[in-house]
Amino acid sequence: MSRLLGQAAGRRPGTGRRRPRWYGPAVRALLLDRISGPFRVGDFPTPTVPPGSDEVLLEVAFASVNPLDIWVSQGDVGAAASQLPWIPGTEATGFVEGRPVLVRGDGLGVSRPGLACEFALAPAATALPVPDDLDLALVAALGTAGVTAWNAVHTKAQVGAGDRVVVLGASGGVGTVACQLARAAGATVWGQTGSAAKAATVLGAHEVVVARTPDELQAALVDVRPTVVLDALGGGYTVASIESLAQGGRLAVYGTSAEEHATFNVRTIYRKGLTIYGYANIVEPVARQHAVLNQLFGALRDGSLVVPHEIVPLSDAATAHQRLLDRSVPGKLVIDCRG
Repeated sequence: MSRLLGQAAGRRPGTGRRRPRWYGPAVRALLLDRISGPFRVGDFPTPTVPPGSDEVLLEVAFASVNPLDIWVSQGDVGAAASQLPWIPGTEATGFVEGRPVLVRGDGLGVSRPGLACEFALAPAATALPVPDDLDLALVAALGTAGVTAWNAVHTKAQVGAGDRVVVLGASGGVGTVACQLARAAGATVWGQTGSAAKAATVLGAHEVVVARTPDELQAALVDVRPTVVLDALGGGYTVASIESLAQGGRLAVYGTSAEEHATFNVRTIYRKGLTIYGYANIVEPVARQHAVLNQLFGALRDGSLVVPHEIVPLSDAATAHQRLLDRSVPGKLVIDCRG
């Protein structure tokens, strides 16, 4: 059975060095045998560090599930088609030489096999030390969500006091972090979700907007007149955002989980003096990602940032990505890869 935030997630990460798990000729991994096919859990040859390389061996604890994993498995981006069977997973927490780390970036899970397995190779530069007192499942849930939300709120939209911020997909991983960061920056925050059942899972928003369609969203924002919209949905929701923004408003787009194409009136952009930003986590340099994450670790520690997450064992992970497509997971989904 899955384990939810607030419940015990197995052993604590511990302090200092630890004894590694048994290391045999094969490891358990989440595998994709053909593009757009189903995932399965099976054995994969145990990775070994090439002599003289800058690679490290990661003993994986928790692998995060992200929309990018889906696009790669469908052949939209990345190199999965040429490296079947493919292991997904663009980020994970675990241990390198007994020390807790978060590993992400540099093509992991995109141009080279990913981290949804018991042991994996990773470039040494991608391993960010994790404070001993932080739970590794929570840190795995933070990765992409935290870096994307931070950059959308602070680097791109530059949210500040007095802003009226609407976060689309506010019950998702990035959305729930973005709501909290925007509120902490002094903004008034509205969090949009397409399901009344998920309204209670939206954290950080002053108000929750239940809008199942772009038309419902635009109608709900008539009196809000947002100065900022943070958009993870795309398609008609992006059009509704452009129409709803106040004069001089800012739109930060970092996802298209609803639809990748949109048709809108360009005159609206220049007549309102709008600014549209795009943010892609995948091209963010590793050093900048680490700097943001180190700041967010402090927020996790003092409780000012919460990342709702659900943990599923590796043995049950074959349907994890479909659940993400079905939008049936509030917050983040992480895979327990510890066997």
